[in-house]
Amino acid sequence: MQKQNLQLSKKGTQLVCKTVTTFSIGITVALSMLGNPAIAGSLVRKNVVDLTPQEKTDFVNAIKALKTTIPEGSTLSIYDQFTATHVGAMAMMSEDATGPGGMIDAAHTNAGFLPWHREYLDRFEKALQSVNPNVTIPYWDWTDPKAIDVIFQPDFLGSNGSGVVVNVPGRGDFEGGPVQSGNFSEADGWVLNPDLHFDPTTNQTLGTSLIRFLQLPPGDAYPIPQQEIDQLLAIDNYDLFRPALEGFISVGQNGQITGGAFLHNYIHGLVGGVQITGIDPVTGVPAIQPLGTFSSVPSSPNDPVFWIHHANVDRLWAEWQANGHAGSDFYPSTGQPYGHNLNDPMWPWDGGQSQPGTIGPGDIKSYLPILSPDDIVTPKDTLSIRDYGYTYDTIPEGSSTLGLLALGVLGGASLWQRQQLSRKNKALIAQPLTATRD
Repeated sequence: MQKQNLQLSKKGTQLVCKTVTTFSIGITVALSMLGNPAIAGSLVRKNVVDLTPQEKTDFVNAIKALKTTIPEGSTLSIYDQFTATHVGAMAMMSEDATGPGGMIDAAHTNAGFLPWHREYLDRFEKALQSVNPNVTIPYWDWTDPKAIDVIFQPDFLGSNGSGVVVNVPGRGDFEGGPVQSGNFSEADGWVLNPDLHFDPTTNQTLGTSLIRFLQLPPGDAYPIPQQEIDQLLAIDNYDLFRPALEGFISVGQNGQITGGAFLHNYIHGLVGGVQITGIDPVTGVPAIQPLGTFSSVPSSPNDPVFWIHHANVDRLWAEWQANGHAGSDFYPSTGQPYGHNLNDPMWPWDGGQSQPGTIGPGDIKSYLPILSPDDIVTPKDTLSIRDYGYTYDTIPEGSSTLGLLALGVLGGASLWQRQQLSRKNKALIAQPLTATRD
């Protein structure tokens, strides 16, 4: 595969992409974050159930535009480059990965899970805004019983899959499979790159269609109880908060810790579907076989639900930060694997220090976008959503929008310089991730 040659402008202001459908898109990178606090404060990520019909249409159309926009000199769409970066994050765990970040998940299972995904979503949102500057990424509040029916509609983020029947012992037969009609079906033009859509347990491709097994037992309990979110936000230290939000543990009211698949991890299984294939006799941990796109960790951004799901992850972290946990004092400066400590460069925004190894049926390196050597981001750079220029509709104005206005009045010039130079030229390139019940 031809190496992707999408370059980021040193000025970080614009990138011109060629589209397969004959139109070209000017990529405005700065947008409202840079230098105009009033505009920056207006970038509010909303609950998906509160979107107007026009906002839903704009969000879907912007996603589809990225899927059909191929940068000049490239063979891969902008959307697929985002997916490739996510796959590459897991490929950093491979034995043939190189550099200080080698053999370490770049985006999951350690402290960098939340900083990495905040950066990743922000870059994707900037890409969407290059198509339509009014678009922001909405969030899926997992405790809202209405949300699941709002999201999985043929004219919004697509329906459940069909055509494959799975028998769950003691529960009966359940249907899922490829999304066959409506938005994000292959018939609608949502064709996945088979090298970037695979079962991580076998490295075999899952094909070119988005696959969903929505609410297949054991991932059928919805909504998530509000009590679980309340318990999460009551945690007082990051070393417990992060794995609880990522979903490897649950921390009870009395501090008791239970291992399993919760919150973020659980929702990946709820959408993509999993089967329990056995129980480890020593640890008691179930062995899980992913069935669909969203539950196949590396490939999960192929499902557009990924973005609203991770916006909720980011929202909960932002709420926790706004509630007395802001800044570097609430993030580990040492003791984490490389790339996850406060001042470590995070792959792939590490200036090229590390390279991923082998994963999936294709050559992941050939699919990755080329980033500028000075495109370097550390967890410390991500700790305030005010620096990114967005907020959530659940965060009190005094801790987000008003704070952002004050930041603009008192330090607009330094913010501009930081974002222009040291915080990368966040044009609109993808970066990795891993999700699902990892």
